[in-house]
Amino acid sequence: MPPAITESVETLRRMAATAKVAVRGLEVSGKASHRLARVERRRNGFWVVFQPRMLDAPEPARRFVLAHEVAHIALGHRLRIRRLGFALVAAILLMAIGFFVVLQLQLVNDANPWLLLIESVIFIAAMLSPRALILTASRRHEYHADRWAVTLLGSSDPGVAFFDWVATLKPYVMPFPLRLWGSTHPSNAARRRALLGGAR
Repeated sequence: MPPAITESVETLRRMAATAKVAVRGLEVSGKASHRLARVERRRNGFWVVFQPRMLDAPEPARRFVLAHEVAHIALGHRLRIRRLGFALVAAILLMAIGFFVVLQLQLVNDANPWLLLIESVIFIAAMLSPRALILTASRRHEYHADRWAVTLLGSSDPGVAFFDWVATLKPYVMPFPLRLWGSTHPSNAARRRALLGGAR
């Protein structure tokens, strides 16, 4: 086993014990993603998954990422996002039912076509707004997890080391429409500023 993996597993165990959460282990996956690390909840518990590039990161950078992912688990971020998603889906279904009822009534009564167009635009905006809310919540969670990671580590230096290292990498770029839909994280530059300035 490469020394970076052995070292990271030991660090993960220490971070999990400090945060008083159960983490089953660390896995390295070659799947391309804009996320260098993530938490996965499996049948046997939580796992932290690294991209192979993380093994080339400086040790302080890996330590920060592990503390950040442990913070996500300790703060229950995954469950919060899931609950928010369920609530928003329910709201969308109610809006959809109401919209189609109103639409049918207007068609029967030969309503003004401009009114139908305006209502359609409003409906589409209402359908997209839940995703915007989820992205907003997810980005706040990233700032929150960064702050927790600093608390677990006792210093912001590993976080600065991570963001400085990330700045040297070739970024993984999603196609433009997907980038808007899947931008669950703030920019690394914004997170670095928040880490140093105590903002967010």
